[in-house]
Amino acid sequence: MKFKINLASQPYENAQRFFLLWGAALLAAALFTAALVYGAVAGWRHTHAVSQKIAVEKSTLEKLQRLEQQDLAILNKPDNRDVRDKSQVLNSLILRKEFSWTLIFADLERLVPTRLHVISIAPQLDLNNEIEVHMVVAGDSREKAIELVQNMEKSREFRHAQVLSESSTLREGTGTQPGDTVQFEITAQYVPVTAAAQEGSGQ
Repeated sequence: MKFKINLASQPYENAQRFFLLWGAALLAAALFTAALVYGAVAGWRHTHAVSQKIAVEKSTLEKLQRLEQQDLAILNKPDNRDVRDKSQVLNSLILRKEFSWTLIFADLERLVPTRLHVISIAPQLDLNNEIEVHMVVAGDSREKAIELVQNMEKSREFRHAQVLSESSTLREGTGTQPGDTVQFEITAQYVPVTAAAQEGSGQ
């Protein structure tokens, strides 16, 4: 019978297993660190690219604003007053072409609640060359004016309807009727039914 006796002062350790375990741990840590570095670099590159695009767009916008200011300065010169007046006339002609009194009154007939009537209506072009309608209506309650605004917001022909002012002091001869106690000024963007249909089909 044979016996194996280890007479060393320090028992033998399996160094190969130790190095394998620590090597795997170091490799995993290295891969994780590499992934973090790659993500940080990719994020920096993306942010840098976005910053460059923003700078380019900002520069373009500033250039366009400078050109706009130059054009306005030229247009406002006394020598160019005729051109400016002609442009206003052309805008007015475009407004008349797109605006139909018959059509808007037909639209309002569907939207105006009972005991509320239109006293006056005035179309004009806003800063975006859109048709904006200013109306004065009168009735016997504030709720009817709010209902009209809500009806206009639900329709396809009117947008951004709102009450600008309210008055309980009514003057005779201004289109008021017996029983009217309040008067309202309402504004809204008007989109003719043909334009509204085209926008709806494009969506």
